Amino acid sequence: MNFVNRFPRLIATLGLLFASSVQNLAQQQPPQTDDVLRINTELVQTGVTVLDGRGNFVNGLKREQFELIVDGKPQPISFFEQIEAGSDRERQVATRETKDPDRTSSATESYGRTIIFFIDDLHLSLDSLSRTQKMLARFIDNEMVETDRVAIASPSGDIGFLQQFTDNKTVLRAAAARLTQKPYNVRDMSRETTPMSEYMALTIERKDDPGVFQFYVDECLKAAPPRYPRRSCEVEVINRARLILLQAASVIVNTYSSLERLMQTSALLPGRKLAFFISDGFLLETGPRNADPRNALSRIIDEATRGGVVVYSIDARGLVAGQLDATNNVPVDMMGRLEHASVREIPASQDAMNALARDTGGRALRNQNYFDQWVGKILDETSNYYLLAWRPDKDERDLPQFKNITVRVIGHPEYNVRLPRGFLSKKTTPAKAPIITEAPSQPHRELQDALTSLNPRREIPVALSAVFMDTPEHGPVLTSSVRVANDWLSYGDSKGKSAAVVDVVGVVVNDRGKPVSSFQTRLNINAPGGDGENQKSSGTIYNGRLPLQPGLYQVRVAARDTNSGQMGSAQQWIEIPELKSQRLTLSSLLLNVQNVGNSVTPQVQFSVDHRFARNSHLTFIAFIYNAIRAGKSPPSLSIQARLWRRGRVVQTGPLRKVEFASQVLVRIPCGGEISLTSIPPGDYVLEVVVADATNQTSTSQRTRITIDQ
Repeated sequence: MNFVNRFPRLIATLGLLFASSVQNLAQQQPPQTDDVLRINTELVQTGVTVLDGRGNFVNGLKREQFELIVDGKPQPISFFEQIEAGSDRERQVATRETKDPDRTSSATESYGRTIIFFIDDLHLSLDSLSRTQKMLARFIDNEMVETDRVAIASPSGDIGFLQQFTDNKTVLRAAAARLTQKPYNVRDMSRETTPMSEYMALTIERKDDPGVFQFYVDECLKAAPPRYPRRSCEVEVINRARLILLQAASVIVNTYSSLERLMQTSALLPGRKLAFFISDGFLLETGPRNADPRNALSRIIDEATRGGVVVYSIDARGLVAGQLDATNNVPVDMMGRLEHASVREIPASQDAMNALARDTGGRALRNQNYFDQWVGKILDETSNYYLLAWRPDKDERDLPQFKNITVRVIGHPEYNVRLPRGFLSKKTTPAKAPIITEAPSQPHRELQDALTSLNPRREIPVALSAVFMDTPEHGPVLTSSVRVANDWLSYGDSKGKSAAVVDVVGVVVNDRGKPVSSFQTRLNINAPGGDGENQKSSGTIYNGRLPLQPGLYQVRVAARDTNSGQMGSAQQWIEIPELKSQRLTLSSLLLNVQNVGNSVTPQVQFSVDHRFARNSHLTFIAFIYNAIRAGKSPPSLSIQARLWRRGRVVQTGPLRKVEFASQVLVRIPCGGEISLTSIPPGDYVLEVVVADATNQTSTSQRTRITIDQ
């Protein structure tokens, strides 16, 4: 029997509306939390990568094989474990060492790798930017898997609201597309036309190479009027160098400030993070007259160490030789007075990047014409690491001083051991800035904070499913379905009330971070009756509908239990396609749709949390738009479902022809089911592909699902 004949009433109802009322639906039991080791907050921990001579990770090392030295003193290792990056175990260890609510995670939430791309577009040429964008495209298309959380950031601010951690590839592609080349804004105000790079200016300021100073004085005299005093040219050259360094220092400060804030934000996420710092390089210092950037770099390294961020720096210029600056201008010196400074210039521009990588436990790529393959190599290299923790001396715990850390594998001097070089022993936690600042104000500050914060709150499990469909009355409609887990709520208060009261608020923002709509409601939820499992594991669902123009949007929701004050929140990106383009398009996937209304008020509801039992069958429904007729015949469409895990197809459903119950082709219903029999528990991506044989085109939709035990 074909799909349309199997679900006629559901199709008719979906074509008209989505449910916009509250429904109590019995769902699965919440998974049990694992009994894992709780790391005492007084312990200090560090991640250690051990590589052999070929650059391969060394597996299976034991605690007794490691020697840990802090400030020259051997320290007993209080905690030791080999960790897989992005695993649930990594998240469990990380989240139980803090009571910060922004880092508290539900046991039901799965994590993968956390990866950062910091694109220093203030120090990036056009060619380097092009190579960087190709690398990002390769990573997003081929290296990124469904459980990864990735952020693309830059100091210029051009990425804007899209500068967030996300698993959505569409968002990351949009963020990468916003990167543009910035004409380097260090301006030379001198009438002299001979280019002076920042390093040449630093050499003149430090007076460590007289030949460089004499070269620029002679160039000044060539351009000066007759009988122009040499002393005046010397003053001009000195002032010119100082002005260049002043401007360079300002640009470097902007890069450092952005990177430091990113390291602080990353600390709110559990587990180890991998950051790629991509730049054409800049000076480690800009002379004694400017603020010392070394202090800012030390703060960044300390923030990275505390946040578990390992930095791998990439010189985007590739293979370089000779004297270069940000504009690629090279002064000509027939007498060779710039020769020694030119040899030192490229390494000097890499010093800060080298220090950033070395002192956080990573490494630097320089003087190489590739780095897209290198990113994949580093992801493999860092997929495992050893977590070591020790207890600092009580007398030293509160001293604000830098601690040097070294680790070696006893009996294996050939092993390359990478780890952060040290940390500051005392640190004041900075204020946490919200990611959204223009969300509608809420009566409870807690709701406002949860709605606008970087990370979802997890005291109450809240699931969000944002889907779009094209409707006859309103065109593209976004439906935001929010599910609150009933068994996590407080029933009863000091006044003897038996119902739970939950305030739910939501905001929809566009890709520029501007709110386009909001909703709020109060749910009165009766206490579960009896001891049945269905009652115990029920959830309350609220649906909000909103007509929207095509574009990229983020939906954010927050819920507050008024009896206990406990919070829960969730967020999801969704793209509303432009149907007027006449391209073959598929609506969002609706999973396990069921009737919840009656003949008078037809309503349907679909799975919100996308959790399914093992050995069950998952059904899906969608609508096809812009299908093309084959002459007078209906479109020739086929549909197929696949399950993906970590970038690989683990199950493929049968290829089926899409059949029509009518000649109405504006919205063609389609669907099917895929068996979850023998599929191991975990997180997957369901992909549904629709192909049009008439014009040899195809379209697809993806959504994440979780298979429980």
